[in-house]
Amino acid sequence: MLTCGSRDQESAPPIHEGGTPLEAAMDTRAARYFKWLLFWQQQGRCCYCGEQVVLTYRPYDAARPYAATLEHLQRRADGGTGHPSNLAMACKHCNNTRGERDWLSHASWRRKEF
Repeated sequence: MLTCGSRDQESAPPIHEGGTPLEAAMDTRAARYFKWLLFWQQQGRCCYCGEQVVLTYRPYDAARPYAATLEHLQRRADGGTGHPSNLAMACKHCNNTRGERDWLSHASWRRKEF
């Protein structure tokens, strides 16, 4: 779940420790829950390349290219949100190589459909 704070209409949004608004920040518990849920829904496969991913919370394994990551289908830079409908699970390699491509083009490129 996304964490959000109450705010007045005239005040600025509350700021998270990292400098991001609380509405955009997802706590560790929620991120782990969504990774698990998406892992189950996607049958443990990356949304881009279709390869099996590893769901882990150990820092050493999380740095590997096949580690599961949360991916914003519509990039936050392009106005995407952290809403669950905009999230998918991707392997770290696909997540890092997407760049400015939209998610559908990147999925087709990774699956060599072009």
